[in-house]
Amino acid sequence: MIMSKTLFLLSFLVFQSLSANPLAEQFKQLGYSEICNKEQGSETFDSLYAHFDEFIAFLQKNPSWAKKLYIAKERFIRSKERNYYSTDFFGFYDESEKEGRKQIAFYYSTHFHEFVCSRYKEFNEVPEITLFLDTCRNIQNPFGTLFQQAASEIGLETIFSSEYGEPPVLFKVIKYLPSYNVLRPHYDGTVFSFFLDSTDNQSLLLSPYKSLFTVDDFFSPIRVFPRETKKSSILIIPGTFLAEFSIFPTPHIVTKSGQTRYAAIAFAMRPNYTAQKNEFSLLPAFSH
Repeated sequence: MIMSKTLFLLSFLVFQSLSANPLAEQFKQLGYSEICNKEQGSETFDSLYAHFDEFIAFLQKNPSWAKKLYIAKERFIRSKERNYYSTDFFGFYDESEKEGRKQIAFYYSTHFHEFVCSRYKEFNEVPEITLFLDTCRNIQNPFGTLFQQAASEIGLETIFSSEYGEPPVLFKVIKYLPSYNVLRPHYDGTVFSFFLDSTDNQSLLLSPYKSLFTVDDFFSPIRVFPRETKKSSILIIPGTFLAEFSIFPTPHIVTKSGQTRYAAIAFAMRPNYTAQKNEFSLLPAFSH
């Protein structure tokens, strides 16, 4: 495990040495930075999505288990560990019947995983659940180290300080259905968002922060590192939790494609943080 984290860190450091601009300047000019994930490629993420489909199918066929998971989530967000992540987004969100949204997502964290499996031991007997959760844990494990390194690059070494000694990682897996059609970009309530993988990279559009946005400001980043079997591209964008340090969030949108797609994102959260009331630039509506 230490070796895996070290390889990720080396990947980040090599990227920084090749870049002419500091990370904060890349955020300002481009809205993002890119690094190479040398440990996880299409093989890893396609396996994750297959397990996610099995997990979804089980919960949709067994709504009583979906209800148990929801109850577990409601209990977890009242626990002490919830404050480590400063969010209430955990667990399973099935919006497959919601007009426009048409997506299914799962928000994973190690503390939520441990909470569910220790308080609701019956979950440990369901392979569709345990295999999916274990896969999420293994994939998200190295990113706390990278989040800390990214924070150091922008001079915020202590932003993740907490009793747990490492950044809080919230890992999201999403399945976009063919009729998914969200019309407006959004900002992430995070420190950083790492776009780890997508089966359709071209559908992600973003823009560096501006005082005034138009639809034409949004573009699909050209990836230096392609999606390969054993390695892939990671895009890093800043979230709203950095605004007080004059690093403004990158708005982004996943556009309609008419296809079933999957994506995986790791969010760097901020321990014991109450979001400030900031007025960010209004975002334009897309028409599809």
